[in-house]
Amino acid sequence: MTRYLAVMSRRLRPFVEREATWAVALAALGFVSMYATLPAAALLGIRTIRRRHGGDGSEPALGVLAFGFVWMSFLLAYPAMRVFVLAAERPDGWAPRAFLGSVVVSAAVIVVFAHVAVRMHPERWVARRFLVAGIGVAIVASFVQAMALVLGGLPAWSIVS
Repeated sequence: MTRYLAVMSRRLRPFVEREATWAVALAALGFVSMYATLPAAALLGIRTIRRRHGGDGSEPALGVLAFGFVWMSFLLAYPAMRVFVLAAERPDGWAPRAFLGSVVVSAAVIVVFAHVAVRMHPERWVARRFLVAGIGVAIVASFVQAMALVLGGLPAWSIVS
């Protein structure tokens, strides 16, 4: 029994390491997801930095790295998101409004999925794969919606104003 526990303790990464890894991965996908992954990355990054125990000690550095990726993703997607917001303020801007609403819903779903994926035991690999697939679908849906709006003729006039 003790041999089994020793093997299991080597195989399972500590909880705080999983949080840090998820925070960096979701922050790096912030530009592609049009901000949908940034709330989850920020929450996991904050929790990673605040935790004082567990892991090998590099987790706060990964949390700070996640915030660096959040900032870079924000800066890269800011011009596009500004166009969407300004287009949504127009009276006939129902498509950008729907897009912004779907990004908010996708962000909430990604926060829940990431929280469950971090808390879930690593031995439940089938459920974890479904959660990762759900996060991937939310990211792809946000990106495809944004590209459909851009390619559909979203006005670029807002860059000047």
